Amino acid sequence: MRAFLLFLSSLIALLTFNARANEVDSVKQSSPLQKHTFQIETSNGFISGILLVSEDDENITGSMINEFGVSAIDFSYSKKKQKVKLLSVVSFLNKWYIKQVLKNDIKFCLHILYDVPFKKKHNYEVIHTVDSVTIINSKRHLKYSFSPLTTPINEDDAEE
Repeated sequence: MRAFLLFLSSLIALLTFNARANEVDSVKQSSPLQKHTFQIETSNGFISGILLVSEDDENITGSMINEFGVSAIDFSYSKKKQKVKLLSVVSFLNKWYIKQVLKNDIKFCLHILYDVPFKKKHNYEVIHTVDSVTIINSKRHLKYSFSPLTTPINEDDAEE
């Protein structure tokens, strides 16, 4: 059942992300879509799902979609300005003070995921494991976990 829900949410996420990417920039071509599982933990709960990220020369565009296919956070990162713009945020996170923390944390997470040095002073702890990255905002007690999403290869498909 969980595998079916993950497949269903991935399908909905791809459709949503592709529609949004076409709206944002229909002229430019972007690099292949990168997929990660993510989890954002707080002391009161967590959000988990799939992070879809597309990169071009000027921007990194991403969408965090929960396991039910609902877009939790859509963002765009300008490499030139080094700023994150939140395009949409799910209603329970749509508060100015939460959005400010999310902007800063997503910016730092993108620097870690794309191996770009972060030059400013920060309150983050980064833990790299074999197949995941965990970033802890020690000031706000938030934990962000990312791991690459791999699609299983069907044995039937490999034989053909």
